[in-house]
Amino acid sequence: MSEVREITRETCACYDANANSYGEASEDYGRFPGLRAEVVEFARLAPRPLPVLDLGCGGGRDARLLASLGRTVVAGDYAASILEWARGRSREERRAPGFLRLNALALPLRDASIAGVWASGSLLHIPSARMERALAEIHRVLTPGGIAAISMRIGDGEGWKNGGSLDGRRWFTFVDPDTFAVCLEAAGFAEVRIRFAGRPGWFIAVGTR
Repeated sequence: MSEVREITRETCACYDANANSYGEASEDYGRFPGLRAEVVEFARLAPRPLPVLDLGCGGGRDARLLASLGRTVVAGDYAASILEWARGRSREERRAPGFLRLNALALPLRDASIAGVWASGSLLHIPSARMERALAEIHRVLTPGGIAAISMRIGDGEGWKNGGSLDGRRWFTFVDPDTFAVCLEAAGFAEVRIRFAGRPGWFIAVGTR
């Protein structure tokens, strides 16, 4: 458990230290081919009228789009500074998400209270030893018939990565798409399907509660 806490603390500290630059850099959908269409499709598929959860919302880009599409949105992240940046960027929106600091391993939400969970690149910071727990929490908060859409990086292995697009150290867990689909099924999800994203090296796993 101490290692998991360290992974969470240091990875989130990296996002907090780079909140402004990360928030600005992640705003433009043009930098992420296919992503906007994936968010729109998720908004369409998640049953109404319950809210949707943007799990690991970062700068709030997807949460704001979901809100503009008429969805009630809970936007959650553990990194406090990036969450505050996202809240500030959303302040002038006609329809704004609600923001909540949360831990993906213990979601502060009632059972069956969410229509859909959108997790874009957030679970890749969860160590593999705790992935089962994170998927169980997503399954728990979803209403029957609700959907989860989780984007991950294709690969094998996990560990710390220094630098890259952000200054600092972050934990990354890479997964095989078929193996991740089996994990979703083991967590209780049905109709699991894998969609290969427009972004090289990424995929989206979609499952129904």
